[in-house]
Amino acid sequence: MAMQEDIKTDEQKKSENSRIYVLFYSFFLIPFMIAVFGAVFFLLFKFVTYETNDVEELLNQVKIGSASKRWQSAFELAKVLNNPDRDPLSDSFKDQLSSAYERSFHDDALVRSYLAMAMGATQDTIFGDALLDGLKDESIETRIAAIQALGMIQYKPAVNSINTLIKTADSESERLSATISLGMIGDISAVPFLIQLLEDEQANIRWDAAIALAKMGNSEGAYIIEGLLDREYLNKFSEIDPVEQKRVLMIAIKTASILFDKRFEDNLISLSKNDKDLSIRDAAIKALEKKYSNGTNKL
Repeated sequence: MAMQEDIKTDEQKKSENSRIYVLFYSFFLIPFMIAVFGAVFFLLFKFVTYETNDVEELLNQVKIGSASKRWQSAFELAKVLNNPDRDPLSDSFKDQLSSAYERSFHDDALVRSYLAMAMGATQDTIFGDALLDGLKDESIETRIAAIQALGMIQYKPAVNSINTLIKTADSESERLSATISLGMIGDISAVPFLIQLLEDEQANIRWDAAIALAKMGNSEGAYIIEGLLDREYLNKFSEIDPVEQKRVLMIAIKTASILFDKRFEDNLISLSKNDKDLSIRDAAIKALEKKYSNGTNKL
């Protein structure tokens, strides 16, 4: 591996003092529905069944249903709206959805969170201002939902507010969601903020800042992505289990197929030839074929 020794040493020092959390969601691999909440809420989802995919009916149930029916309907609404093959939404429905979210300020956190996710799933910036107000919520779950929804709709006016939240939030999960959302928004105004985060004390904040920059064609964090392409580096983080390590590697490989940087080539070649996981090897080969013609000659 060709990582510069001084940079690698600095990364190792930071890793020793960092608590590693499972990445909330990647830019490439994990559906947005998994992103907002921890395992407790997620386990509840599988017990929920529905008889309708009609968005008007689901939103009506959010408004008038029982306590459990309301959050379940809000969750299902977010799932339906995340379907790219759904019917276009009327302006009237969008107004009702925005109004329901605004009225949910003191409501059940689940209802408000899933309504935020539903708005994010539309990828419509018309909900941007309402979601910005969600950043002021007392509940961390609803704030995270608003943060991620702002990223999903790529609401550029949110960049400064999200950056402020990264600086002031006590929760790492909130800061991580905000970092990823800056990358999803993809506005050049976020680049200085993301570059600062490359020096964050938390490893997964550094990692996602580097990935966000790479998605925008910026190579400032390439040395970090280089490390993420190396199992030996990842093995230094004992908190990461094998499933999570594979996920990180796949994200790093995908990133290397988006941002061309010669520093990635040796690690990609090593993964393509030697990794114990065949899917990792295959992904590395495809990245080399896509971006690194010299690398394919060495296979």
